[in-house]
Amino acid sequence: MMTEKKQNRPRSGQGSRKYKPGEILKTWAFDSVGPKKYAIQLKKASNGNPYLKFTEGSPQDDGSFRKFSITIWSEDFRVMFQYMDQVRAYMNENKIRTPKGHKYEPDKWKKRKGSAGNK
Repeated sequence: MMTEKKQNRPRSGQGSRKYKPGEILKTWAFDSVGPKKYAIQLKKASNGNPYLKFTEGSPQDDGSFRKFSITIWSEDFRVMFQYMDQVRAYMNENKIRTPKGHKYEPDKWKKRKGSAGNK
């Protein structure tokens, strides 16, 4: 029977190479209608390669923010922007938008979270 050997790879910023965060060229940040925060950063890697970093911050009960990020490298910009244009066109053609009268209900999420057994 063959067993797979799990590789322990260093996480970003660890290991033999010194991690240098990308240079921020421009930041666009905005608050959600709800408690979340968003940021889009145009950055430049140490090798000069530009990239976009999209970050969502969700507030936690202790006052901190849990962050989730995705990075899109410049070699994928053309295709990503093409698809974003297609998404926008599809939404416009099919009149996909927030329904009239839609209201953000901050307690609705907390009630669901509590009812699922998460206390």
